[in-house]
Amino acid sequence: MVFTMPQALYPVLADEQFGGGPGVVGLLYAAPALGALVGAATSGWTARAGGHALIGAVLLWGVSLTGFGLTSLLPLALVLLALAGLGDLISETLRSALLQHGTPDGLRGRVSSLWMVQATVSPALGNAAVGFLAELTSASAAVVTGGVVCVVAALAVAAAFPALRRATLATPGD
Repeated sequence: MVFTMPQALYPVLADEQFGGGPGVVGLLYAAPALGALVGAATSGWTARAGGHALIGAVLLWGVSLTGFGLTSLLPLALVLLALAGLGDLISETLRSALLQHGTPDGLRGRVSSLWMVQATVSPALGNAAVGFLAELTSASAAVVTGGVVCVVAALAVAAAFPALRRATLATPGD
């Protein structure tokens, strides 16, 4: 999220990339929420998921935002943002569940507070990062760059931490 939170750029993208005004901005803000709603409504499978699904959800986020930055077709952009929202909801669900599952009881409160700090700070830093990058390049280039960085980082983390790939929420006998 530090590199791929494009919300700060929605107004300029609505104007420059999609030729719209405040209504288009509203659609851009709403699309990820729709994807998250679909993700929440269908998230029952995550109770038995783990690291591979988490990595896939983060990759869905990054690939969707890369595509969003590349398209000038508003309907496609909205679908891609909805997919990004779905990926974000699933990755957040799995990250939180895996963290709780793997944290000893005596540390759960402290670890949860640190988790909440990163959950609050990362999107804010991501909006600032894409904003500064957009100043140097363009809004669409900043979104694409952030999406590509997310994909590369997710693949690097997956390769560097095999325990993450093996992590699971399933209990023996499931």
